[in-house]
Amino acid sequence: MEPVFTVLENKTIGRNLYKFRKVNEKKASEVSDYIGITEAAYTKYERGETNITIDVIQKVAECLKIDPLSIIANTPGNFVENGNNSPNTIIMGGSNIGGDARLVDDKQTALITKLIEAQIALTEKVMVLLEKR
Repeated sequence: MEPVFTVLENKTIGRNLYKFRKVNEKKASEVSDYIGITEAAYTKYERGETNITIDVIQKVAECLKIDPLSIIANTPGNFVENGNNSPNTIIMGGSNIGGDARLVDDKQTALITKLIEAQIALTEKVMVLLEKR
C-alpha cells in the first residue's frame, strides 16, 4: 500500500514560521538569507501565500535551531515564551515543558503519525533498492 501524504495547510504553517522566528528573535531577512531566497519570497511563506515545501520547513528549522516537526505540529496559540525568554521552553496547560514544543491534540498527533509512517515506508523502499545492488 502506497503511503498517503497529507497536504500541508499553508496559512497555519506560515503563522508557525512567523511565531517561531519571533520567539527566536530573528529577522525575516536573517532567515531568508540562511535559506537562500529574498526576504519578500520568505514573507510570502509566512503569510501562507506561497506553497510551503518540506525543504523550506527543514531549512527554516535549521536556521531557528528547532525540530522541523514542531513547525508542522504546533498551532500558533499553543506555545508561549516563559518568563526568562527562553525560546525553547513551552508553557501549556500550566505545565512547563523544556525543549521543543509538544503535540497538543489528536489531529496534530494523527498528522505526525502519517508523516512518520510515510518516512518509514520510504526508508524501507530505499533499503530494498540498496539490497538489490
